[in-house]
Amino acid sequence: MPEPTVTLLTQDDCPSCERLKRMLAQPLKGQYDARVRTVHRQRDPDAFAALSAQHDVRATPALIHTPSGAALRVPSGLGEVKAFLDAHT
Repeated sequence: MPEPTVTLLTQDDCPSCERLKRMLAQPLKGQYDARVRTVHRQRDPDAFAALSAQHDVRATPALIHTPSGAALRVPSGLGEVKAFLDAHT
């Protein structure tokens, strides 16, 4: 199984985060699950803060491609998310 190369930054009480998680689970049928790791603000505050600062993330959700530093901040639709994941996983 490949190592995750994309990090999803998420947090509690974030409707956009929940919408993105549903996109990953339902329309995309979990096909990227093995390649996306989740860093949750309340569960892992140190990693969340470090990644947010390093990649200039000021809002959630955000997808970050770890090797290149490319980031998709507050994605708005399924096509945008799929294109980012296809390009970076």
